[in-house]
Amino acid sequence: MLSRRAFLGLSSVIACTPTWAKLTPPKSDLNLFASAFSKTNGAGLKSHHFGLFDTQGKMVWQTQLAKRAHAPLVHPSQAIVGIVARRPGFFIDFFDVTSQQLVSRIEPETDHHFYGHALFTLDGQRLITQENHYPSGQGKIFIREWPSGKVLQHFPSNGIGPHESVLLKEDVLVVANGGLKTHPSEDRKILNLESMAPNVSYVSLIDGKILNQAANAPELHQLSIRHLDVNAQGTVALGFQYQGPLWDRVPLVALSRLDQTELEYLPIPEAIRQRFKQYCGSVCFDRSGDVLAISTPRGGFVAYWHVESKTFLGVDNCRDVCGLVAHNHSHEFILTTGNGKQFSTNPVQNRIQMINKQADVHWDNHLREISV
Repeated sequence: MLSRRAFLGLSSVIACTPTWAKLTPPKSDLNLFASAFSKTNGAGLKSHHFGLFDTQGKMVWQTQLAKRAHAPLVHPSQAIVGIVARRPGFFIDFFDVTSQQLVSRIEPETDHHFYGHALFTLDGQRLITQENHYPSGQGKIFIREWPSGKVLQHFPSNGIGPHESVLLKEDVLVVANGGLKTHPSEDRKILNLESMAPNVSYVSLIDGKILNQAANAPELHQLSIRHLDVNAQGTVALGFQYQGPLWDRVPLVALSRLDQTELEYLPIPEAIRQRFKQYCGSVCFDRSGDVLAISTPRGGFVAYWHVESKTFLGVDNCRDVCGLVAHNHSHEFILTTGNGKQFSTNPVQNRIQMINKQADVHWDNHLREISV
């Protein structure tokens, strides 16, 4: 890692970082994938890392982290990738891919922590973070200037536990308020199981006003809304993590839209629903927006739906799979697992292929593609 002096010096020149387009010759078809991962040494001790791999699954760059991380983010024009600390997290580290150097670390405001996810605005000029104000338990959305990290505005997420958010359009943020009240002094313990009230909120980035909000029925108040994605047609997909008993028969996947106040649950064959073990991991549309994929590391598979017809397509069985991202063409995805495997899949063609296996690597929960 860099010394503090070098760290501060590099932070001041991020604006001059080369763009992704300058990394490779014109018309090149290079794709990289960013993910956190862990390694276990011979003594059984874990170390935590962040890295990039190519379409053959080969690691092209990696760096060690002080603590375990959760989800990467990619700047839309600068050759910058970031990684967010696992909840309750207190850092987001940013790296210049061209120099392979740490260039910035952003930390939450006092009495706040990150939730493992963050994103850039479409123009790359602002950074959006979801944070827990843990003295009150209330969720917050912070808008920061990039690259300085200066807070420009903040407003309530309109719920507890805003785990992940996505941009519906330039000035509308969709927030998955998971409903889980936690405090860093008690690590990840849920403090409000009986009063949980998760929701998905559509928030104006102009003034923080709620444009729409949807929630599960009161009897499903322990159905935490955790991860989400949005397609080009404006449909938002939601993956749930149920905090109640394993034997309860509850929905696990839903669709939402800005103009709808009700969630629309997607069908899952009961035998498959039981295999989910009440836990959805990553949520991802394919490039066309026609196919939805949701991973479940506890269940050991990825499930697929055709979005418009709301038809269940089937599953790909992959032990400890969670990382999931849309790839080059319609219906294609890249998957990563906790046992070091990387897969390419196309559920419409009923094709899955392992592209690599790194025995010493345990891929973490989330994956992002970089199209250079």
